[in-house]
Amino acid sequence: MPQEQYAHRSTMQSSEGPQVYKVGIYGWRKRCLYFFVLLLMILILVNLAMTIWILKVMNFTIGNPLYFQSARNVTVNILNEKTKVLTRLVTGPQAVEAHSQKFEVKTLSGKLLFSADDNEVVVGAERLRVLGAEGTVFPKSIETPNVRADPFKELR
Repeated sequence: MPQEQYAHRSTMQSSEGPQVYKVGIYGWRKRCLYFFVLLLMILILVNLAMTIWILKVMNFTIGNPLYFQSARNVTVNILNEKTKVLTRLVTGPQAVEAHSQKFEVKTLSGKLLFSADDNEVVVGAERLRVLGAEGTVFPKSIETPNVRADPFKELR
């Protein structure tokens, strides 16, 4: 009996003509989908506006120098992957301290003017002047290729 019912249905469908199925989203589902797309667009615009507002309020700019102002001091720490301090620069009202393995001062062209580490201090300038009433005191010997006095002055 079940085979006869299926056979009867197939003959009825062929005699009525082909059925057309609607493909797509219709009715309340379509309205909900449009509502969610509209809501998403509004959220994107609000997010973009808030991001621009935050950048403007915090004075974030591209290319301007970075200024620090403090009543006491400013400390800059350079850390490694394990959050161990590798280099520290402390600027205060009385002094500037640098704690690192090596300290270098260079000209704008890249020439070394001064370098200091645990083993040696190097002065790379063409001329070294010591301005002080007492001059310099060396507890051990010093080595220099050239010793000169100022023009028309004694060498002391």
